[in-house]
Amino acid sequence: MRRVILLIGFFFYFAGAVQTHGSPALPLDVFWLDEYGALRWEDEKARLDNFAITLIQQPNFIGYIYIWAGHRSCANEAVDHAIKVKRYLTKVRNVPWNRVAFRDVGYRDDFGVKLWLFPSGHPPGYVPDYQPASSMHVIQKCQKKRTVRE
Repeated sequence: MRRVILLIGFFFYFAGAVQTHGSPALPLDVFWLDEYGALRWEDEKARLDNFAITLIQQPNFIGYIYIWAGHRSCANEAVDHAIKVKRYLTKVRNVPWNRVAFRDVGYRDDFGVKLWLFPSGHPPGYVPDYQPASSMHVIQKCQKKRTVRE
């Protein structure tokens, strides 16, 4: 049921209810699609499935994934997670590799992901500034988990 509601929302979004969520200076062909924090992988895949569907239905757009590490994080956590997300979108959901880009945008209080669409052939209309870790951030050297291939 949740997927159906999300899909209906995306159709209305592209049918004319264009919003740039707090960025009025952005051009109308720039779309912010989703934002979420730390989720179970199964829940995140549902969000990524909607992103993949939108990318496939909008062939003139590139999907951008911006990821922040949280207050407590592992070294390279944002990049590692971005690679996992891109691998899922390209290998499982069959989005062409050159239609998905990611960027580690540093640190904030909580882990976060933002999914955007920008017209292909143009630089992204919005790139968050990199936020370096502050003295309040705890960056640990963690063991990499062995993952099962999706």
